[in-house]
Amino acid sequence: MSTVTYLPYKDKIFITTNRDERPHSSGVAAPTVQKFSTGKILFPKDGESGGTWIGIHNNGNAMVMVNGAFAPHIRKDSYREHKEKIFLDIFDSENPVEQFNKIDLQDIEPFTLIVWLKKNGTLWEMRWDEYEKFVNSLPADMPNMWSSVTLFDEQMIQKRRGWFDEWRNSQETITGKGIRWFHEHGGEGFERMNLNPNKGATYTLSITGIEISEDRSVMYYHDLISGEQTINGWLFADDKAEEEQGL
Repeated sequence: MSTVTYLPYKDKIFITTNRDERPHSSGVAAPTVQKFSTGKILFPKDGESGGTWIGIHNNGNAMVMVNGAFAPHIRKDSYREHKEKIFLDIFDSENPVEQFNKIDLQDIEPFTLIVWLKKNGTLWEMRWDEYEKFVNSLPADMPNMWSSVTLFDEQMIQKRRGWFDEWRNSQETITGKGIRWFHEHGGEGFERMNLNPNKGATYTLSITGIEISEDRSVMYYHDLISGEQTINGWLFADDKAEEEQGL
């Protein structure tokens, strides 16, 4: 949840993220579908918080979290709730942007959310800096990239954006597999996209890619620690049929 790329290409939307954290004993469960008040959400579950940093909803929405807001913050020993649980509270809605504006975020660690709304094909950025909420509508037809301000300074953030631009411009065809390769191998040496364990205590634990088209949403998950890889998702038409039948 420290690097996110957004890339529209032809009839697809690609959202890909690196989860850069300190490894902990609680681990992460591979993505599974769980039922919520507004439908079903597919997401990898963090063992410590019970929440997540990325998910796809059966209503077609997709959302991902980045650590921090605009500037590095001093992390408290504890918060009222894990921000990964807050993620699910916001995402369990027909419109996560409206839910973000309503929800109480006092005593919650700063974070950034990027959400794709299928109903109107819009892209939004939502930030909580520990004091205020900030919501921006972004051009959904343009690629974008976010890097956590808790790990990277502005110079490094811009350098990583440059790598992303260079990689895109070098590709004859954009694929999800290619983007996930970039997230693991892009960059230069120990400054590459995938944080190398030799750099310190924080490094890339997993890479997750979402591919959204008109009729389906798919999540590719690669645990870089265990090597586990999974593919899951759904056809929107099939899911709508289940809802109509009350399943």
